[in-house]
Amino acid sequence: MKILVLSGANHGFEQSAPIIHDFLNAADGVTSVLTDDAGVLASSELGDYDAVVHGSGFTRAVRQPDGPVVWESVLNDAEEDGLFDFVANGGGFVGIHGTAWCIGGRAVGLLGGHANWHPPGDTFTVDIENADHAITAGVEPFEVEDEIYMSAWDPTIDILATAEWSGRNHPLAWTKSHGDGRVFYTALGHGPGTFERPAMQRLMTQGVVWAAGGAA
Repeated sequence: MKILVLSGANHGFEQSAPIIHDFLNAADGVTSVLTDDAGVLASSELGDYDAVVHGSGFTRAVRQPDGPVVWESVLNDAEEDGLFDFVANGGGFVGIHGTAWCIGGRAVGLLGGHANWHPPGDTFTVDIENADHAITAGVEPFEVEDEIYMSAWDPTIDILATAEWSGRNHPLAWTKSHGDGRVFYTALGHGPGTFERPAMQRLMTQGVVWAAGGAA
C-alpha cells in the first residue's frame, strides 16, 4: 500500500513527519511518500495513494499587526475538497494531534471530534481501551511525554486509547468512517519524541494500515 505523509510547519509537524515516514517505510508492504506540498491533495496524483497522514492541521493561528489572533485555513479550498472527496470515496485518513485543534464544520465531521484546550504537557500513561482492534493488537499501555487534549467527540466513534487527567479518562485515539473511507485519529503527537516510542510506532503503523484498508 502507498501512503502519503503530508508534512507542514503548523503544530511543528515538520519535526515528526520524517520519523513517521521512516518507520512506515520499514513496515512490510508499506511504501511511504513524504512531502510538504499540499497541492497533491488537489491533483489526480492523490488517487495513487491508499491513505493520507496529516498532522499540521486544518487551521492555524495568525497574529494580526494590531494584536488579535485570527484563525486561517491551512489548506486552500481545492486542497480541502480533494482530501474530503478522497476519503468519502474510500481513501484512508490518519489525523494526528493538531489536526483536530480549533476546527469546525466538515473537518469535525471527518475526524469525529475536536479540541481547543489542554492542560500543560506532562508525562502520562496511554491506556488501551479496545485491545481487540487491529490497530491496538499487541500494543501495551505506554508512557509518553505529550499533551492530553480535552476533546469533544461524536459518541459513535470507536475509542481505542485514553489517558487519565483530573479523575476522567480522555480519548487519545479513535476510529470512525467517513463515506466509504476509514479515519484513524490520535490526539498524541505534540513533538517528535512521541513517535520515537516503539509502542506509538506500532499503534501508528497499524492505524495507517487499517485506514488504508489493509486490516479488518
